[in-house]
Amino acid sequence: MKTHLFLFFLIALRATVHANVSVSVDAEQDNVPISPYLYGKNVRETDPGVTSDSVRFLIKESGLKFVRMNEGNNSSKYNWRKRLSSHPDWYNNVSTTNWDQSAQLLNDKLPGVKAMYGFQMMGKVAKSEAYNFNSMSYNYSKGGRWCRQNLCGNGVAAPDGEMAAVEGDTSLYLQSWPADSSVAIYTHWQKDLQLNMRQFEYWDMDNEMELWNETHDDAVKTCDAEDMMRKYFATAKAARAVSQDMKLCGPVSASEWYWYVTRSGLPVYKGKKYCWLEYFIMRCAEEQRATGVRMLDVLDIHDYPEETNTDEVLQTHRVFFDTTYVYSKAHGVQAVSGEWDSSVNKEYVFVRCQQWLDKYFGAHNDITFGVSEFNVKTPSMMVNVLSYASMLGEFGRHGVTFFCPWNWYPGMWETLHLFSRYGHCTSVKATSSDEAMVSAYPMLNASRDSMTILLVNRSQVESKTVNMSIANFDVPNGTCETLQLANLPDQETFVSHTKNALQHGQITVGSNAFSITLPALSVTAVRLHKTPVSAR
Repeated sequence: MKTHLFLFFLIALRATVHANVSVSVDAEQDNVPISPYLYGKNVRETDPGVTSDSVRFLIKESGLKFVRMNEGNNSSKYNWRKRLSSHPDWYNNVSTTNWDQSAQLLNDKLPGVKAMYGFQMMGKVAKSEAYNFNSMSYNYSKGGRWCRQNLCGNGVAAPDGEMAAVEGDTSLYLQSWPADSSVAIYTHWQKDLQLNMRQFEYWDMDNEMELWNETHDDAVKTCDAEDMMRKYFATAKAARAVSQDMKLCGPVSASEWYWYVTRSGLPVYKGKKYCWLEYFIMRCAEEQRATGVRMLDVLDIHDYPEETNTDEVLQTHRVFFDTTYVYSKAHGVQAVSGEWDSSVNKEYVFVRCQQWLDKYFGAHNDITFGVSEFNVKTPSMMVNVLSYASMLGEFGRHGVTFFCPWNWYPGMWETLHLFSRYGHCTSVKATSSDEAMVSAYPMLNASRDSMTILLVNRSQVESKTVNMSIANFDVPNGTCETLQLANLPDQETFVSHTKNALQHGQITVGSNAFSITLPALSVTAVRLHKTPVSAR
């Protein structure tokens, strides 16, 4: 009996390790243009930015197509005339920040890369470095511990290192900044610097305004939703007066909680409570109808998933479009109706936003989606690779306009390079029998004679044998190339387009079908070419 049980266990284990997954691809179904600006990242000049030859080399070699240059919270108080910004997470100290320099370098050295900067909407920007707090001495005295106090402007630090004993005088280091001053940077670049403004098409409407009274509490004490919208409308109108070509991206909301709830609570409008994103969309639509001025081009949000469990991290891509995914960190969404409902546990935030856009703007409104900051909490190289690959695949499948991770980990250059350099411009339909573990992201080129299928195996322990069938794309019988990322070491491996960690292989295709075994935690590209008409 024990022998029979042992043999049964071995057979079951073997079946598990080589679990089969069926995937079908139809090149004529669900054709969606893939935005090249999904292949983006935040580039911060406080790190080696585009002024660095090595960074520009990586951008070119990897196929990066989009850079967000405004540095998030630092953009809210940026004074482009004086080239100064106030750092909210460093005592509000003022420092030199030169967007002119980075924009000029991008224009001259990376003309094929789109760049996104931002307009300031709070009404206050940096004025002078003369009243900076001595942060180096203070932090040294505290053993290097950073404290969040408003000390720029002759503030006095509290002994306990929490709130300031005396807050700094904002009039010493900040100045007023109306909407026309914000958008005048566009004219300055266009006329004075003579930059190609097609490269600077996308503009963030400030940054995370729903929590200004937390991140910029020296300048904003209360986040009143209607006041924020008035500032947004003034900036949007000023921007359109300067150029009709720019893309306005808002509200640039912080992570999950703040997609729905502002720092001051749920917005109330005409006696009714709304969640933040619905309220923002509704008010933009009302203002657009009232003025005839287009208020929004890209619904832009940030995502900082809280989960640290690897199984959950590998499913973070499902938060945006999957209406069936029960999300363990679904907190803010419980206020989606304007009332608290603890039973709501499915996020699908972009599906909800699409419904609101269609409701308030009408169908065919041409407003798209973007994620301009993203970060997962995992120390694992391959989990980073799989999480990032899944986001790229899902966003390509659903027509998202741009994606810019905030933190950049080893393995992400490799993943970006695989998608950008070997992927194509149109997503087509793929159906997997085990979508949670194995996804296929097929992409067609413009002439529709080449297809790359990106296969993602999210299982941490199991290899998966994929049985693939392809419809409406005739592939000649024979071998085709595969490119794979698997078992990467913890350190960075990407050097260039020709020197990287991609593992080259081959598979055999017959009768428009093939089988391939995917290692656990791997991303594999299968490169197919259509049978020429003359050969049929």
